[in-house]
Amino acid sequence: MSNERFAYVQIGAKNVDALADFYSKALDFVPADKDEWLCGKKGKTFYCPGYEDGLAPVFGFVEAENGAASKINDVGFAHLCFETRNVKAALKRFVKCGGTFVSTLKCPLVNPCVYCADPEGNIVEFHIPFPAEGTGKEKAVMAGSLLGLMADKSLRFIHVNIISEDWKKSIGFYGDICDSEWFGGMKDHSGGYKSKVIGIDGVHVVGQHLWLKGLGKGFPTLEIFTYSIPGNPKACNETELGINAIGFKAVDPAKLAEDIVKAGGRIIETSADCILAADNQDGRIYIR
Repeated sequence: MSNERFAYVQIGAKNVDALADFYSKALDFVPADKDEWLCGKKGKTFYCPGYEDGLAPVFGFVEAENGAASKINDVGFAHLCFETRNVKAALKRFVKCGGTFVSTLKCPLVNPCVYCADPEGNIVEFHIPFPAEGTGKEKAVMAGSLLGLMADKSLRFIHVNIISEDWKKSIGFYGDICDSEWFGGMKDHSGGYKSKVIGIDGVHVVGQHLWLKGLGKGFPTLEIFTYSIPGNPKACNETELGINAIGFKAVDPAKLAEDIVKAGGRIIETSADCILAADNQDGRIYIR
């Protein structure tokens, strides 16, 4: 049995109620029936879309005042990604509910991937399903989505993006502590189209996806990238605004904490509710 499974994403918010309401309306989040991940903090918890009952990662919206939401290329937990067969419909609803469009594409509604920002500035990506194994069915879904032929408007949360100064070191860290494996080939993105998708001229992005097993085929992942044009290091404190922590549900929390230290991280605090640790880039990790 795996020692842990990916289970939590935390977002610090200026207005918890308003941001939670936005994610409910724009991204199909459903109120969670427990708030154990809050570990005594004030906030709200929700299940994200696209997973079976009991397996959906929990999102916690907690009160925060310091710092600012990450820009696309800021070092740290940088954005969330949701898969949809209808990018046009997802983007339209997102903006209608109060989000904004970030990519600089001239024709965003016919592209397979776009970036947006929620009302507090957190970056959210939408993209169509890409074939995991290249089957005929997967290719047909991708083609239909790209051509705008898919009526299905459902969403699925598929990754947290981490911007690292050295993606190989970061992926090595998470590979050591997680029951995980590399997913897909190494990503190497550059050129005018990618710059417009991201909204940063002349950018070159390299990295890899790490599949966090236990919740379904291929997803969710940690998308760990290094940018040729890095932003600012994001404040790592778990009370900061923006995406400020992720969490793992562990069969043996003490063992996972030990593995984190061995891999180059550190333990910040241990309580009766949870263990708060830091990865090798000082990003916050909750263990329960």
